[in-house]
Amino acid sequence: MNQSAATLSNRNGPNGHTESNNANSTPSALTRSRFNKIKRHSTFQMLNSKGFTQTSQLNYFQRIYLLYSLPKLQEFFISVDHRSIWRRHLAWSLRDGDHLRNAVTGRFASNMVFMSLLLGTEIGVLFSPSKPADAFRKALDEASYGQLDFWAGIILCISIGMTLSTLLANFTAWAIVGAVSPQNSHAILRSSIGLYAAQLPARLVLLSIYCFVVTVALFIFILLPRVWCFIIAIFPIALIGHIVFVYSAFGRLVMYTKAMRREEIFECEEEDSMTPKRLFEALLKRSHEEKARDTPLPLFYKTRTEITEQISNLRSRSDFVENGWDGEDGGRKSGGSEDYLEKILEVDDVVAIPDFRSDDEREQEQEDGALRNSIESMPQSPLETIVLDKQCDELEQSHDEVVPHLQTHSPQQRE
Repeated sequence: MNQSAATLSNRNGPNGHTESNNANSTPSALTRSRFNKIKRHSTFQMLNSKGFTQTSQLNYFQRIYLLYSLPKLQEFFISVDHRSIWRRHLAWSLRDGDHLRNAVTGRFASNMVFMSLLLGTEIGVLFSPSKPADAFRKALDEASYGQLDFWAGIILCISIGMTLSTLLANFTAWAIVGAVSPQNSHAILRSSIGLYAAQLPARLVLLSIYCFVVTVALFIFILLPRVWCFIIAIFPIALIGHIVFVYSAFGRLVMYTKAMRREEIFECEEEDSMTPKRLFEALLKRSHEEKARDTPLPLFYKTRTEITEQISNLRSRSDFVENGWDGEDGGRKSGGSEDYLEKILEVDDVVAIPDFRSDDEREQEQEDGALRNSIESMPQSPLETIVLDKQCDELEQSHDEVVPHLQTHSPQQRE
């Protein structure tokens, strides 16, 4: 207390009032300055230690829950890139016709290589001179319906036929789609027949893979004891399920964040300030916002200006009100088009990400908010001003210790 009083006497002027280096500084201004310095110091300290200024706010399980809530139920068994919605997003997001055509035909090329290898493996198993192959060929010849070898041979033959069909579909689709000009790629691939033709090889690929997996599982049950066959068969099935789960969720994340278009999702400065986990959370937030909007796909990749211009063109048509393009009154009285634009384009009106924070974390945030508000509004006594000045001096001293450490690095290393 004596030290505080001495400090107070040293800082007071001859009239007993607190002196300030800045004549316009007030206790309120000093408090705001202290708060800003604390905020800058914490951000600067985090930048010095991690290289980022925004850290993650959710734990691992919260991020996984939000990620796996993006796909639909059927996409946990069939990955989203094998469904028609993926190619529809490709057709509407890629404005360049040549880029769109290359994206579709590139998938055909990879499927051709994979199916050729799979076909060679299946034919090698069918005509293998090994004892297990002799057993299922004998079961097929004798039509032993009660033996597992018979059904393993049946599924293998079906898988070979499916793989041959997949090769034929990919080869034919590659030739036809590759012949479409870039100027007409969107017209062809956005049509129903174009979408079906582009989707058919992917469906056959998926069926061929699942048939081969069933064949391998049956041979495991034939060759191994009962206990070990279940243990070994469950492992690849669980791994395949994990792969489908991850890439279905990741595919939905790519679609909902509009990552297929050429425009950036975040500004470069904002993106560079976030840690990988924080960037993941920001992508999840953007994905859930777009999912809540449920914007029709033809409007999903359009800007507000493009949609507004399209609605204006519709209003100028004589059959606009009669066909009910925008409600019974054509949106002229109810403002239907404006409300609809707000629904599909505004970010602030969508459902927010669920709050996983504990009660203690919410209370702490409320206390921080109350402290932040009181810092800007509550007056201070001279003694409080002295204490805050001392804290500011400590922060400045810590800041002086951190700055030389960063200045020892080159500009490229700091970036």
